[in-house]
Amino acid sequence: MARGVKQAIYAWSHQANCGNVGHRIQAISRLIYFQARGRIFNKRTAVPIGTRSLIWADPRHYATVKVVCANPPDYPEMLAWHQFLRPGDTFVDVGANVGTYSIWAADLGAKVIALEPAEETYGLLTENIKLNRYEIRAIMAAAGPTVGTAHFTRGLDDQNRIDPAGSAEVKMITIDSVIKRQKIAGMKVDVEGFEADVLRGSERALSENRIGMIQLEWNSTSQQAGHVDRRSVAALLKVHGYSLYRPDRTGMLIPVVNIDFGSDIFARATPDWTHQRGSSNG
Repeated sequence: MARGVKQAIYAWSHQANCGNVGHRIQAISRLIYFQARGRIFNKRTAVPIGTRSLIWADPRHYATVKVVCANPPDYPEMLAWHQFLRPGDTFVDVGANVGTYSIWAADLGAKVIALEPAEETYGLLTENIKLNRYEIRAIMAAAGPTVGTAHFTRGLDDQNRIDPAGSAEVKMITIDSVIKRQKIAGMKVDVEGFEADVLRGSERALSENRIGMIQLEWNSTSQQAGHVDRRSVAALLKVHGYSLYRPDRTGMLIPVVNIDFGSDIFARATPDWTHQRGSSNG
């Protein structure tokens, strides 16, 4: 009961629903239906994301509960992508989980490459791709600094991560090996503190400014993963000519002054990248 009340408060106060009573009522109604269907019938619910897409929502998976409560769930971040991505752009979703960002980007008309190493979560990702009949390229692998294998945790939902003591062995690839010479409009990286490793495996593309904008998780998980803050990530991006921003409540990117832990940060390539984005093949 307490969890349901917290979810209702979250839905009512969410940025996507604030200021619109109709959106709030729809969110609460959707949440009640979702909870009843899950608890009584042990069934999932297909909930809307974007303007024409759906996600399978399951009470056991936190990322999908967020979609039940709001569309879009990560409001300012997803608005930033809504303003940046154009139909035909390529978007890479690193740590795709069940595919919330992948489906959002595909809904905007982008070509999507989604990487997810956890077997169960990858299965949910592919189900959501099939649900929408999108031609998303899904890869069951972790992105890292080198090509090989890595140990990965199990059973932690959206908090699974690379761990030497992890019971699962997963394939590791680099972003450079995936995109080769392609020009990538955007990339979202959410890998529980190992974002720096993903960028090290993207340095060829970064050095050539072939990734236009990158969204990076910027919380304290990096301390848990490698006992480091985010300054090494900021330094690596700066070397390659990327500036750091955070979106305001409308999705507009505001230059970052303080790079301490906080909400997700966006890195933008040199200003003239957008004038060169026409070519995406290589």
